[in-house]
Amino acid sequence: MIPLSKRTAVFVIAALISGLCLYDFCNWIYGCGCQSFWRAGAEHCNIHHGPKHCPWCTHGGAGFVVSALVVMSVQGWIAFRAAGPSLLVRLALCLAAFPVLGGLIAWLVGFSQGYWSR
Repeated sequence: MIPLSKRTAVFVIAALISGLCLYDFCNWIYGCGCQSFWRAGAEHCNIHHGPKHCPWCTHGGAGFVVSALVVMSVQGWIAFRAAGPSLLVRLALCLAAFPVLGGLIAWLVGFSQGYWSR
């Protein structure tokens, strides 16, 4: 069994990477203008100008928070399962959870708000 400290490290690494990439991921999905935290974040997002309004940023950051919590919950489940794959496989699965689940959530939110039909 993998020690709890190593499983915690897997979760923290995956969650940090996901959190740091969140605004860039938002821009990649929605083309909204969001940038990395260290490059102004949502300051250039289309919620501040333009006819389209980014589905995640529209809700005052709640879109980010809810999406991140879902992704990080799955990352936690993968990282902290008692039985399961090796440490490196857990890390890879945790890292993959971000673009897969984040993309699915972003698509569902964008589709439900008609973001791409405008």
